Amino acid sequence: MPINSQFHVVHDHNKIGSAPKLTEAQVREILEKHDANNDGVLCWQELNTVFRDLGARSPWFRANRGLHYADANNDGVINKEEWNDLVKYITDLGYKLKIK
Repeated sequence: MPINSQFHVVHDHNKIGSAPKLTEAQVREILEKHDANNDGVLCWQELNTVFRDLGARSPWFRANRGLHYADANNDGVINKEEWNDLVKYITDLGYKLKIK
């Protein structure tokens, strides 16, 4: 299910309701939308915006953890080769789609 204007992303902290979890394809689409300069690299600021838009309680914390988890070469950004690990990190957190 593509991300479009019919849906918004929420993090269901209370696990109430039956909103579907984001798929890996949906997470990739979200990451691509947040790659502000379309260089295939996500910096901390872009990750912070990703997690803010996903509804994280502390987006800066999740951005830091995402970098720590996925930045294999420790260059401070997530390049396309590292996106798989970032996608796994985000999907494991259980963010969900909720119909508006």
